Amino acid sequence: MNTHILKLALVFSSFVLGAVLSAQVPQLINYQGRIAVSDVNFEGEGQFKFALVGVGTDLTSSALATATVINGFVVGATITDGGLGYTATPTVTINGIGTGAVATAVLDAGVVTGITISDAGSGYGAEGTTIVISEPSSNISFDTYWSNDGTSANASEPTGSVALTVTKGLYSVLLGDTTLANMTAIPISVFANSDVRLRVWFDDGSNESQLLTPDQRIASVGYAMMAGDVPDGSITSSKIAAGAVTANEIADGAVTTDKIASGSLTEGLAAEGSVIITSEPRSDLIADGFIRMGISNVGEPWTATSTEDAPTGRYGHTAIWTGSEMIIWGGRGGSSTYLGSGSRYDPTTDTWTATTLTNAPAGRDYHTTVWTGSEMIIWGGYYSDGSANYLNSGGRYNPATDTWTATTLTDAPAARHRHTAVWTGSEMIVWGGNIPGGYTNSGGRYDPSMDTWTATTLTNAPSGRRENTGVWTSSEMIVWGGYDGSGFNSGGRYDPSTDIWTPTTLTNAPEARYNHTAVWTGSEMIVWGGNDGQNSYLRNGARYDPSSDAWFKTSATGSPAERYAHTAVWTGSEMIVWGGHGGEYFNSGGNYVPSTDSWGAITENGAPRPRQSHTVVWTGTEMIIWGGFSGYFNSGGIYRVGKPLYIYAKP
Repeated sequence: MNTHILKLALVFSSFVLGAVLSAQVPQLINYQGRIAVSDVNFEGEGQFKFALVGVGTDLTSSALATATVINGFVVGATITDGGLGYTATPTVTINGIGTGAVATAVLDAGVVTGITISDAGSGYGAEGTTIVISEPSSNISFDTYWSNDGTSANASEPTGSVALTVTKGLYSVLLGDTTLANMTAIPISVFANSDVRLRVWFDDGSNESQLLTPDQRIASVGYAMMAGDVPDGSITSSKIAAGAVTANEIADGAVTTDKIASGSLTEGLAAEGSVIITSEPRSDLIADGFIRMGISNVGEPWTATSTEDAPTGRYGHTAIWTGSEMIIWGGRGGSSTYLGSGSRYDPTTDTWTATTLTNAPAGRDYHTTVWTGSEMIIWGGYYSDGSANYLNSGGRYNPATDTWTATTLTDAPAARHRHTAVWTGSEMIVWGGNIPGGYTNSGGRYDPSMDTWTATTLTNAPSGRRENTGVWTSSEMIVWGGYDGSGFNSGGRYDPSTDIWTPTTLTNAPEARYNHTAVWTGSEMIVWGGNDGQNSYLRNGARYDPSSDAWFKTSATGSPAERYAHTAVWTGSEMIVWGGHGGEYFNSGGNYVPSTDSWGAITENGAPRPRQSHTVVWTGTEMIIWGGFSGYFNSGGIYRVGKPLYIYAKP
């Protein structure tokens, strides 16, 4: 039987809620779908089974290890994460500038417990030698929240079926209608879960029951069932925006005191113990004796980016935002796979379109990318084919024509990776990074209109380093931090109009770090997180004002856990950091508001899997993260910033 869905849509009945929060909400969901068998609309009675299930959790994770290199030989390996769920011994690959090292994994009860070096190879460096352990096969576990006959467990097929009439391929059912045979009621507790999906099985009577895919997510109307079970006193001011509920919106007697926590609705009632939430700062409340307790800006649940037609999973890639699309390119797609492919993601349609491979640059990772307003320019990077290959080549990609144009090699800076780049409005400036045998403080300015390079001066330039950050202020490039065997807390400001470097002050500068993040607010650079160069992870940061050459530490109160290899964006009013690694992989983050020097949490509801070395873009309203490592991800997520709510209390 070739059963597939020509149209599978959730159609919900409307709810009449009469007296708000007191009327009985029907515990039924009206669902309609379409069934075709061998491309012909089914007609007649069919047997259906239904279950409400969770989104699923992968019970596996990849093992991680670090190499011990002495005099160019790989002499050992340290397991930093044994992973979970391996059913077969994974392959082990040793990458770096050397050759010949061979290793095998030791597996015990699904966990990698050791690495055996069978050939130490030669020519490896203490820096840049990595061990990659292959991923375990995915093992997804699902929860069953409800099924039509109550027999489903772990999202398995229920035993009993519900007979429904299908007309021209269309059928309709009231899920939870106990008047139907083999149909149980839907408990209200189902919708205490943030992501609930409907799973459907179908049997046409001639073939065995088959699962219809994909599972369909239950939207907000299903959660209205929760309204009938609101505990007394549970609606507090933290759930109600200022002015959102006014007297003319509430029927007489509809909201009674047994549904409202004491002191929750107090706007305009400046009594002792009052709590007021407003959508903007209120100086009049301060004058009336209130104290501002904080800012709530949790935002909406995450939305996953589609994996259909998504590019190969990767990390060490780059991403830019064009104004309507995110373009990702390059990166590491496996233990020794360096990618020269990319794709464009349209968040309005949740679709991916591959970038052409014709004339595309060679595959690489840890290159840089800028957006000019009409083209994406990629440059530099690294790949290994048994020996180290640093690149000083690049390309310009025009999404309007889906074409690549190579950047000139004439006068190009020395080949490098893990450097930084900024776009000035007319030029791309690259600076710093790893070069063969060390670190560089050289750079270059690339003019795409002329396809020419101009070297940046070395006079007064910061010392050579990699994994520093760089921002463009509208007149200067500021680089800061980085690593050359130890961390830096120094930096410099480069003015391309004069080709002059000016050091950033060390007075009150934050502690040394690399693999941190930096954003430009329009008047300040904010740096946060990173690794201090001694394998300690940081959860602090600072704001740098170039007009006064002064540093101001950011508050640590409420900041996210210490981490590095995370991402950060500037929204126009706040910095959002997300993901990274700090002894574990994170899918958490926080928002920092410099005007109040305060942190808030961002929701983890629906957030992508934990990762590091992913990319991020800011669309103007949303943050999109994609790819990254704790495996090679081709998944991502979209986070929409919530409306700031200011919380005041009167002691």
